[in-house]
Amino acid sequence: MTTAIAVLAMATAGYTLVRLDSMRDKLDTANAAVAAADADKELLRAELKSQASRERQAHRDLNRRLDTLNDAPQQLQELASSVEELRGRAEGPERAWSRAEALFLLELAQRRLTLDRDVETAVVALESADLRLASLKDASFAAVRQEIAKELQALRAVQLPDVTGLLSRLSSAEESAADAPVKGVLATQRQAFDRSTLPDGMFARAGAIVAQTFSNLIVVRKVDDLSGRVITAEEAQLQRQHLQLLLFAARTAVARHDEQAYRTALASARRALGEFFDLSKPAAQALLTEVQALEPVNIDPTLPSVTGSINTLRRMVSSRRGPE
Repeated sequence: MTTAIAVLAMATAGYTLVRLDSMRDKLDTANAAVAAADADKELLRAELKSQASRERQAHRDLNRRLDTLNDAPQQLQELASSVEELRGRAEGPERAWSRAEALFLLELAQRRLTLDRDVETAVVALESADLRLASLKDASFAAVRQEIAKELQALRAVQLPDVTGLLSRLSSAEESAADAPVKGVLATQRQAFDRSTLPDGMFARAGAIVAQTFSNLIVVRKVDDLSGRVITAEEAQLQRQHLQLLLFAARTAVARHDEQAYRTALASARRALGEFFDLSKPAAQALLTEVQALEPVNIDPTLPSVTGSINTLRRMVSSRRGPE
């Protein structure tokens, strides 16, 4: 019994020692974990201090930058003023040249209308002047551009005659007048000597020639009031040349835009056709019809004035010439 109790006590003591060793190991492990946690805590505390320091530095930098941005609007305004001043100095001569070019184009349009009555060139000149002023992008030229728009509208509404067509028609009529039939009977008109109708044989041919010669010495014709009087070939040619000169005068008047001379020449040609030419012939009647069709054509339409835009731009250029 005593031995058993001793053995049991020894076993209990051994088991207790083993448990104590196990508890000691666990305690050492727990102490190590606590020490590691403390180390991590210190490291984290140091990291938090460093982060807080960086945040404070970033806040100070942000405030400094915000202070700098507060002065940005004033700096931008000063920069914009400097840029505008430099642009004004750089673009001043170019703008002055554009205004002078626009004024020259407007004056060119006026000269072309006044001297040559050239509406097409005047329209092109006005459009070019408007483009020059538009390139300046200056609202102060709105009044000038408005005047140009009115003048362009008035010029485009002008009904221009077909000068080329009129000259061609008058030239064709002038050529037709060279062969126009004159009223009357030519005094020198004789029947042509037809040799193809002569008979064979010397004596028969000679007799036929003598008979035809005597028959052409005196020609009797019936002349009524419609056919007119007896005229010579020279007089007929003179009437044709006179008609040609009248048509040539009308053609010259078209080139000079002389309305009065044009109508006077065609009226004289119409009277000459009715008085001296045989209107019963188709050639003379066609020539009269052409003259009557050409006579009412307006070769000199009233042209509008283009001085409004010139005067407005001149006043603006004069007012700006001093400061620049």
